[in-house]
Amino acid sequence: MPEAVITIAVAVVVHEGHVLVGRRSCHALEAAGLDEFPGGKTEAGETVAEAAARECLEETGIAVRIANRSFGVALTRQRPQMLIIFHWATPIDPATRPTPPFAWIPIGQLAELNFPEANAAVLALLQQDQGGS
Repeated sequence: MPEAVITIAVAVVVHEGHVLVGRRSCHALEAAGLDEFPGGKTEAGETVAEAAARECLEETGIAVRIANRSFGVALTRQRPQMLIIFHWATPIDPATRPTPPFAWIPIGQLAELNFPEANAAVLALLQQDQGGS
């Protein structure tokens, strides 16, 4: 019987050269103390994009519009296997302040933070986008 794959939906929320980033608790079971974009597991009956928007609102208090851009990373060496889908997004109301530990971080400062390895390609895309703007 094939092993189930857990799908994780992540919102990469970008606004005016900043991206929404939080730091996981040092007591978290996974990725303790690492920086992260808002996201979590998809629930039954929702698309990955809907899950990314829901998780962002739950974790940060910021409602987002999901853009037509996504990027997937499969983590096959861990058990259970995971598929992380990163969806680019924009805030519906940019004046809304994020709920801590989330904050708007300048894209140019992302290299100074400590993200899980699965975020590497997304971080590179953000830097590339910033360089081209």
